[in-house]
Amino acid sequence: MSTCDIRYETELHPEIVGLIEPLSEKVLPLVAEVTRLPLGDRPVIRVVGHEQLIANVMEARRRAFVRDERQLDMPVEEVSALRARLETEEEQLRLSWMGGPAATVTRVSGRPEIFIVPEAIHHIGGGEALIAKGLAHELAHVGQHWASGGEALLAYSTSRPDLRDLADVAVGPVLHGHSEWTDHQVTTRLLGHIVEAGPTGRETPEFLAQMQQYYERMQDPATAPAHPAPSGNPYQVGLLWVSGIINRLGVEAFNEVWSDLRLFPTSRELKDPDGWVRRVYPDARTLHQEQEGA
Repeated sequence: MSTCDIRYETELHPEIVGLIEPLSEKVLPLVAEVTRLPLGDRPVIRVVGHEQLIANVMEARRRAFVRDERQLDMPVEEVSALRARLETEEEQLRLSWMGGPAATVTRVSGRPEIFIVPEAIHHIGGGEALIAKGLAHELAHVGQHWASGGEALLAYSTSRPDLRDLADVAVGPVLHGHSEWTDHQVTTRLLGHIVEAGPTGRETPEFLAQMQQYYERMQDPATAPAHPAPSGNPYQVGLLWVSGIINRLGVEAFNEVWSDLRLFPTSRELKDPDGWVRRVYPDARTLHQEQEGA
């Protein structure tokens, strides 16, 4: 029996689809080993077409919006603005799906599922290395979900972090940075080198055209997102912070962040890891010495 529950829902690109199960058998135990996080019973991996990806991602976004609408005190005008924001998000996803071959979506049941899009892998020009990276990255998100009791991914999906006392909590950078750190560790062990995101040199003309159209849309004030992303690449900013903390204190100490969102770094602490260590681990020197001697 496979260690993952793999569900094949597309017949496109069988040469890519055939790589997913054997790679998942190798990647999952490595993710468990390097992160030391629970991955649940047979994580679900759905191999889908891009329309299924878009539909499931947007379904999850709408559920998050409804949850915010019901739980938070928001004026009617803001609710209307958030509804419009959902439409913008779907438009952006339709203009960028080729650049995102994998995603983790929390289902109605509360269980995370990984979606892999062979079409996107084809258009990027990816193969075994890209699939291994994507699996490791998304399985790390699955681990984050279970380790935090679902709170981490819920916090990431809220449209109003300020109303949930999360305005200054660096949720996105930590989630992305930890997943990036994980896929670096796993691909190094599996393939002998880190698999970086970036050009493959084998992109299809369709991919290049879509990315150009997406870039132009993001630069045009008339179509740019109403809620632009924070400055800096959250993947790289988070990766630097996560790797620095793990190198300094160890994986087990870092993993304490999943027990309480208040242990996540603030925006200031992303730039000042020492400040986070002083707040969360005032006896960090003793802790590190104990871990080295263990």
